[in-house]
Amino acid sequence: GINAEYGKQWYQRRVRAGTEGVEAKAGGGSATLSMAYAGARFAFALLQAMNGAKNVVECSYVESDVTDMQFFSTPLLLGPNGVEQNLGMGTLIDFEQEALEKMKPELTGSIEKGIKFANQ
Repeated sequence: GINAEYGKQWYQRRVRAGTEGVEAKAGGGSATLSMAYAGARFAFALLQAMNGAKNVVECSYVESDVTDMQFFSTPLLLGPNGVEQNLGMGTLIDFEQEALEKMKPELTGSIEKGIKFANQ
């Protein structure tokens, strides 16, 4: 398993990843290209799965019962019908569980705003 100190270091690096991308561009743009790549990767994976490829797994932010939040990002098994199975999060170490609990209020607020916007 991952020890707590490594988990904290990885988490901090991941939190800063978008900022690092913007800084690397030295004012020449944002991290939008990364989001576009992620969207394209998911679309290509979904098309492959819908055309018969087996064991296609990609992460995506979907309506879910993995947490007590209505939407969450997890690995998904894709198939001919789209999302065949939400593979969930697996077992979290203490640090990960604490981080999840800390971010729930912000994410829940963002989900509520997104639903409100979509229903306008």
